[in-house]
Amino acid sequence: MMPYIQGDAESVPEEYRVGYEEILSEVYFEEGGIGYLTIDESLATQGTPHRGRRAKSQRALHTEVGRSPDKLYTWGQGGGWGRAHNVELDGGVKVFLANNLDDSCALWDAEHPDTSLDGDLGHVAELYPLSDAVLMKAGEVHQIGVLTPHESLPVVESTNRQFLRIVSSGVHGREPYFTPNPTLDTYFKRSTK
Repeated sequence: MMPYIQGDAESVPEEYRVGYEEILSEVYFEEGGIGYLTIDESLATQGTPHRGRRAKSQRALHTEVGRSPDKLYTWGQGGGWGRAHNVELDGGVKVFLANNLDDSCALWDAEHPDTSLDGDLGHVAELYPLSDAVLMKAGEVHQIGVLTPHESLPVVESTNRQFLRIVSSGVHGREPYFTPNPTLDTYFKRSTK
């Protein structure tokens, strides 16, 4: 994830914003506030979920965060938002998701507040049948909360998949763990003159 200025595509380095300018300019939680951007462009392999590597069961069902009794944090342990649960989130953090493949992600209109330590919900998959899910379509933008169950689904054929996630403010302890954004240094220098 990389910090950027919500609603300002030019606050994202050019090599990352090409092809995403419109969504970065028009989709935001708080225009002018700090947000956090993930862009993943990679091969999705036929018959497997694209973003389900952390799944512990047959389904890649999860929340965006892990939870200890009184703390929401980003899952880590070798990957994810913040390495070893050093990045904490406020409960009201919101997320926009989009991708370029029809039916490759399922979303439920629910929150799962007692999510696991790593956000994996495979152990309660029976609570979230696919028949109750909204399947994302290519180019659609969906808003979820960090405790919203969602699932990366197996893709029908191998293809290059583009995944985009925009996270609102309410993320703490991020600086050492996220992708640096040198454009923000220029942005802040320009805005203080």
